[in-house]
Amino acid sequence: MSFLNTIQNRSKADHKLAKQINDDCPPIGGIYHLDYSRAIVLTDDFRKSEAGGVPLGGFLLAAAGDQTEDGFILTDDELILLRVRGTAPLPNEAELVQTRLAVVRDATNSGRQFDEVTDVLTRNELQQSAFDCEVIGTFYTDDDRNATVEFGADVDNVIASAKYQVFLPSKGVLSWLASFSDSTEDGTVTIGTVRFSSTRRRARAAGTDTAAVDVHVDDFISRKTAVFGMTRTGKSNTIKTLATAVHKYASEHQEPIGQLIFDPQGEYAAVNKQDNTGLKLLGDADSVRIYRMGADDSDPQVKPLAMDFYDIANFTAVTEFVNDAVTAQYGQYANVKTFAAIKWDEPPKDERSEHTHWERARIGMYGILYECGFRGGFSNSGKGTGLVFTWDKSHFADFDRDNPGLVQLIREGGSAYRATSPRAAHAVTLFMMNDGSWDTSSSGQGDKPFKHIGGFLSKASGPAAVRSLREFHSAHSDARVEDLIWDDMAGGRLAIVDLAHGSGEVPRIISENIVNHLLSQANTRFRDGDDPIKFQIVVEEAHNLFERGAKEVSGNPWVRLSKEAAKYKIGLVYATQEVSSVDQRILSNTSNWIVAHLNSDKETHELSHYYDFKTWADSIRRCEDVGFVRMKTYSGKYIVPVQIAKFDHAMINAARRAAGLPPVAADGSVVES
Repeated sequence: MSFLNTIQNRSKADHKLAKQINDDCPPIGGIYHLDYSRAIVLTDDFRKSEAGGVPLGGFLLAAAGDQTEDGFILTDDELILLRVRGTAPLPNEAELVQTRLAVVRDATNSGRQFDEVTDVLTRNELQQSAFDCEVIGTFYTDDDRNATVEFGADVDNVIASAKYQVFLPSKGVLSWLASFSDSTEDGTVTIGTVRFSSTRRRARAAGTDTAAVDVHVDDFISRKTAVFGMTRTGKSNTIKTLATAVHKYASEHQEPIGQLIFDPQGEYAAVNKQDNTGLKLLGDADSVRIYRMGADDSDPQVKPLAMDFYDIANFTAVTEFVNDAVTAQYGQYANVKTFAAIKWDEPPKDERSEHTHWERARIGMYGILYECGFRGGFSNSGKGTGLVFTWDKSHFADFDRDNPGLVQLIREGGSAYRATSPRAAHAVTLFMMNDGSWDTSSSGQGDKPFKHIGGFLSKASGPAAVRSLREFHSAHSDARVEDLIWDDMAGGRLAIVDLAHGSGEVPRIISENIVNHLLSQANTRFRDGDDPIKFQIVVEEAHNLFERGAKEVSGNPWVRLSKEAAKYKIGLVYATQEVSSVDQRILSNTSNWIVAHLNSDKETHELSHYYDFKTWADSIRRCEDVGFVRMKTYSGKYIVPVQIAKFDHAMINAARRAAGLPPVAADGSVVES
């Protein structure tokens, strides 16, 4: 070979795509049949054994070119990506079966080894086999050496001649294939390693079981992600690993990315024995916050999952909360409909008649809360306490005779009074209902609040719905939880909403209220032309929150989130055991799919409607290994089988170091360096 040819071959072997083949990728055979969707690869037992085995679902690379002393050189600047989907019969398969049968018979009858009853040529012939492969697509570049490697999800030409050699990817190339995407964003995090089969002996021997899989953070932040799998197959581990990786990435890149986790079992909010660590340890009260029913001020990271219903500054939120609860549970009843029609928004003070009726409606709302068992005292957030309202002197005199001191006259000779406690508001409510002093005007349906409140309290249904909200009331909360969580998202914090202590409709109501508030705030920023605040929402046991056939988009915050969140840069990660339980409108808008073991062909059939999960249906039903998933990301071009990294304390401390925090032990104590 001339010196010039040597230089040319070395240059060709150093081409971007040829370098992948020359990165220790062992050859396993060649293509003897190729069409636009299928390739038949001829191989033999020796090559498969030398390569470390070829698993079902494994990636193969087909390249047209020649092997030289300087490496493999391409005749076309492209690589065809194949996936093994089974074996294929050879053209002479019938003769081979007869020969194998004879060898087995002769060896068994004579008691000799198989190799002793065959000659070398026959043994070589018997070792021939073929793989039936799916054509996934083509990696290609332009002639420019610096051109970007692109991927097309097909082949644009089929060559009949046997010029394609087939290679098994090495560890480095396997990681490149598994992490390949068309994203223009630089930020990636490692989520696990490549895994093709439940049996991993040969992958470990070949070192390919440690081939890292990287995903682009931007795929998850602004899009929908489904995590499917049976109980104890690694859904929670996947979410914890992903949340920790995103938290670490945000610290390293100084890019605030809020994360909100709805935690129905309390496993994310606590440091548990299974992991010997917890997401709470990722940071301090400035970066990680937990919202929990009944919380007090003993732990600065833990905030009450409630608001003070008697803080008058929260009145608008209280009315929304109560109206949502009673309408959702008993909206078909007439007394609930008329109650929900009361005008709770404060009118201008110069509209005296309307303002008077609003003052009385406000007293009635707090009277209802007291009647339904809400306890505590009024707070005006530093503005003094009590409800000011206008009242007729004669009515006050009648009231004060039986309830001395509960209501105070503000100024001698005036008509303004103050109810100083919820008990006082309750007493006024009962008096007005029974006395009829509410009936001072006939200007409209909403101008007679005590008539409608009386009707509301006269039936058991409405008060029962209000009583279900008592878990949301806490004298320890000085702000609306929805506002606090919005501030957390804007500040790039991790917020965990512990719903384990809620009962009945409580988890649904509070989660929907939070999501609606976040969407409203994000929409306001969008309409005002402000930059979006990036954050993601994580929902465990998602089938409890958005079942198939649920309310229409306008009334379903989860469907609304799936349709609107992308333009607001809000991501949604939802985990559930059943694909079929999720509203199809949400599935259709899901960009990232992480699928662990499912034991039902009904579920894998539903899954098979999306991307090419049909290829993996049998494996998903058969393999029950914890953390073994099949993953398709938004910028990823094909499904990749992944062993999700085990969430552990080392991940926590790595994220803490990225945030400039000292490492901690599992009990939260700082580890001395």
